[in-house]
Amino acid sequence: MSSSVLLVLIGFLTRFASIPLLIIMLVAIYTTKSQVFIEKGFWELLHGSRTDWSMLLGSIFLIVKGGGRWSLDTIFGEEIRDNIHQNKSGLG
Repeated sequence: MSSSVLLVLIGFLTRFASIPLLIIMLVAIYTTKSQVFIEKGFWELLHGSRTDWSMLLGSIFLIVKGGGRWSLDTIFGEEIRDNIHQNKSGLG
């Protein structure tokens, strides 16, 4: 299992970890489906690459939206925001 997949699963640095997954899926679609497109056409390409497209769109979704409310990104982000807020209020 790649480190990107592990980071996405635990929700840590989700947006950054999704970028290599996006690149992997783009390369996989290009290398495995280009010959299908040339030989059998557009519709066969779409039919044979449903899983590839769903993984590609899932990676794009994670890049745009992030890990969600239960991810480690959110938990650590809230702690950092709280610490910054406490430091600012203590200085004033």
